[in-house]
Amino acid sequence: PGYHGEGFGAILLFAACHLPDSSIPQYGYVMENLLRYIVGTLERTVADRYVLVCLSGAAAREQIPSFGWMKRCYQAMDQRLRKSLQAVIIVHPTWYIKALVTLSRPFLSPTFSGKVRFAASLRELSQLVPLEPAHVPEPI
Repeated sequence: PGYHGEGFGAILLFAACHLPDSSIPQYGYVMENLLRYIVGTLERTVADRYVLVCLSGAAAREQIPSFGWMKRCYQAMDQRLRKSLQAVIIVHPTWYIKALVTLSRPFLSPTFSGKVRFAASLRELSQLVPLEPAHVPEPI
């Protein structure tokens, strides 16, 4: 996580290229524990407003979490974390990710849906949030 003082609190990076492949044994168990880890980290790290940056570049389709998993992750966050979330920025979205987000919008609250943004490149991301290049994993 990084911090910025101009309108942002924490800027949290989430790199999909480091997620497990859905074909591994015990995938459900691994993802359930990852969900607990993410929510626990947010609860300890976030004191105020925050932005979640999802780096989807270099990730295989099998590494992209299911809509159900993402929904459970959001539901597992307490109200304070939901309200503090300023934006979810998805970098290098594939057509699959864009379709998944578009199809899921009717099932999400309008407040949350309005927070989801796409950035086609790291340059475009840098116009949205200040980001040190050293924080971006090498495969991205």
